[in-house]
Amino acid sequence: MWVSSFDLKELFAYICRTPSLGGFVKNVKIISIESDFGAGKKGAKLGPQALLKELPNSLTTQIQQERITVSDLNENQETTFALHIDSIIETLNRSIKSITEAVESNQFPWIVSGDHSNGLAAISAYKNLYPEKKLGVIWIDAHADIHTPYTSPSGNMHGMPLAAALGIGMPEKPLNKIDKYTQAAWKQMCELGSKRVSPKIQSSDLVFIDIRDLESEEIEILASYSIRHFTPKDRLTLGLEAIILEAKNALSHCDHILVSFDVDSMDPSISSGTGTPVHGGLSKQDAIQLLSHFLALPNLFSFEVTEINPLLDRHNPMEISAAEVLAEAFKKAGFLS
Repeated sequence: MWVSSFDLKELFAYICRTPSLGGFVKNVKIISIESDFGAGKKGAKLGPQALLKELPNSLTTQIQQERITVSDLNENQETTFALHIDSIIETLNRSIKSITEAVESNQFPWIVSGDHSNGLAAISAYKNLYPEKKLGVIWIDAHADIHTPYTSPSGNMHGMPLAAALGIGMPEKPLNKIDKYTQAAWKQMCELGSKRVSPKIQSSDLVFIDIRDLESEEIEILASYSIRHFTPKDRLTLGLEAIILEAKNALSHCDHILVSFDVDSMDPSISSGTGTPVHGGLSKQDAIQLLSHFLALPNLFSFEVTEINPLLDRHNPMEISAAEVLAEAFKKAGFLS
């Protein structure tokens, strides 16, 4: 049994953070990372608070919250293929500290972030806390977020957090010529955390669900690293139950699991209030089914919701759709009585 590897302090923390044991609402901490430095369109930094305002009071009034704001950081950095990387690193360092402290206080970190570059924070915090343990990552997203400054066509860093987690450096045939400053900053990003662990995860520790908008460089990385991934075609042919089971089995060797839910994994017919919507995505019921299963995992380390942009679709606000999905998923997973 995986619990046998825990010491008493970790076992107590597990009980405090496990919904089925009555620990979630009392011991969760919402960490609102209000930054969109990594996005191509401004507005995602408003997403965390917009979402939280739409959630049931039974959740938000009982849960401690911490807001990480970045208004003091510079938005005008000239790192062409790694836009705002210095401010992103500073944001990540602040977030890593908050997540680490939450877990050390036996709290479950529920992260609501602006853009997906912030997804590296919980992975880095995990390696601060458990440098010798394995973290499995379930990344529910329309995109692979596995570019580097050497391959990114846009330089937007919400497309790079998993490349940093995997410690991916310069490929044999880089698309972009990177200056020494950006090279050093990228290395720093890959080594975030007090233990400076890189890589933070192995390719076998990662599962993508519903990715469907990839550049050729990302397709090559998925193939060369043999990363398990499921596309909308797989969803239609295999069914979500089979995908959920395969994802769990693929990560059964991991000590803990992190679930990151990018709202652009959902189809734009629900809402286009996200920076990079892509057709062919999850329905609300699909998202509820996935999240309710994964959030019930007994070794769940953290959960992230990201990429809500309240400025982009006021006809069908994403924060309302996401709140409906989360409330139902939490209820099915046992987070709400």
